[in-house]
Amino acid sequence: MNYAWEAALAADRAGLAREAVRYVPARDGSPYTEIVQETINSRDIEQNEVRLNPLYRFSREFAALFDINITDYEASRRIFFDACMQYFIRLDLRQGLSRQEYALRFLLDDLLDGVCGSQAGAVIKRFPKEKLRRLLRLVLKLYRCGSSIYLFKEAMRHMYPDSLVYAGNEAAREVLVYVGVKENGEEQERLEFLRDMFLPVYYEVYLFWDHHFGIIDVDETMEMDEMVLF
Repeated sequence: MNYAWEAALAADRAGLAREAVRYVPARDGSPYTEIVQETINSRDIEQNEVRLNPLYRFSREFAALFDINITDYEASRRIFFDACMQYFIRLDLRQGLSRQEYALRFLLDDLLDGVCGSQAGAVIKRFPKEKLRRLLRLVLKLYRCGSSIYLFKEAMRHMYPDSLVYAGNEAAREVLVYVGVKENGEEQERLEFLRDMFLPVYYEVYLFWDHHFGIIDVDETMEMDEMVLF
């Protein structure tokens, strides 16, 4: 890593909140990199403290504040530096954002603020970060196209790669969903969120978790103790 914003992205990969990362001015920084670390080629952060060379990009702003001869108010200067870098990094990461990227961020803020209900806001917080972006793009597409069984299928395949979605033969508004994971409280909340978000309220949805329902003449679904009768 070279720049401070790369540390923020590394925190995302590690599941660490960006606000939890603390940026500390280093007195022994290299003039060739902003991040000060022993392994130059490392792309991960091992702890929530990142040492930076304050003069690498912002020498005009920080030169007087971090003069090597100044020793007073060290704690205050560190807090001020961390606050400034948090802001600068947010600016770095926003550069080059497309119109869709801003729409996705506004959508996420709305969901977290409970626009679609407090339960939906609580559930969206627990979606894995690596899957959340694609899910938000599908929700944004939903707003433009309206409720769709096809978007529901795509969302299910993204969140649960082994899942299968079937249209019921008995009724036009019947949906059978093989999830492909074991049932628990958290997964139930996620499925309820996906169902309420992508499907019309008049659809009847049947969930099959880690066991597929039996289909005549499909041997893979007719194994004893590995199927559900429906």
